[in-house]
Amino acid sequence: MDKNKKTIEAYDKNPQFYADKFDSYGVRFEDIDRAIKLNESGSDRVLELGCGNGRDAQYIISKVGISNYKGVDASSGLLNMAQKKNPGADFKLADARNFTVSPETFGIVFAFSFLVHINIDELAIILDKCHKSLKKGGILYIFSSKYGDYQEKRTVNLGDEKFYYYYKIEDIEKMIPYKFFIIYKDIQDIEGGRTFTVVLRKI
Repeated sequence: MDKNKKTIEAYDKNPQFYADKFDSYGVRFEDIDRAIKLNESGSDRVLELGCGNGRDAQYIISKVGISNYKGVDASSGLLNMAQKKNPGADFKLADARNFTVSPETFGIVFAFSFLVHINIDELAIILDKCHKSLKKGGILYIFSSKYGDYQEKRTVNLGDEKFYYYYKIEDIEKMIPYKFFIIYKDIQDIEGGRTFTVVLRKI
């Protein structure tokens, strides 16, 4: 089994454990409000990559309306929870590495802690997909809980393997010439680890 499938399987085997963990971090109110304010595309449509158990979807939907939201996640267990939290919302079970959307559809794409499971070759592909899916002036909002020199880390939770990747903002900057420009970035020390946020606007 490849690394991606092992990570997805780990979430599917214990979705409640991970849902409780995600909920303990709290909804990303400030980030969502910031993205909406910075969006200059004229579109309220939002795509959330790695929506998990729908923790942030509730607030996003309250701001843009249920018809403007789409959530994607590769874990069926977590996605079922998201659907229960947000009845009537558009959720799709899919691996974002392979997921395709219509060009220039969204005003905002959120990737909250999504990159932690994406290797650097996959990241280049996903950044390109996000660029194509956004309208001009739209926002790609990235938050990652793993900040540092690019590397792969293997962890074991509840007996199951998961794989994580560390990035720096500079790694993303190298991949976006002529596609995006950075309009916000921040690095924080939280609970003994470093995190980063970077907001990209489509050129």
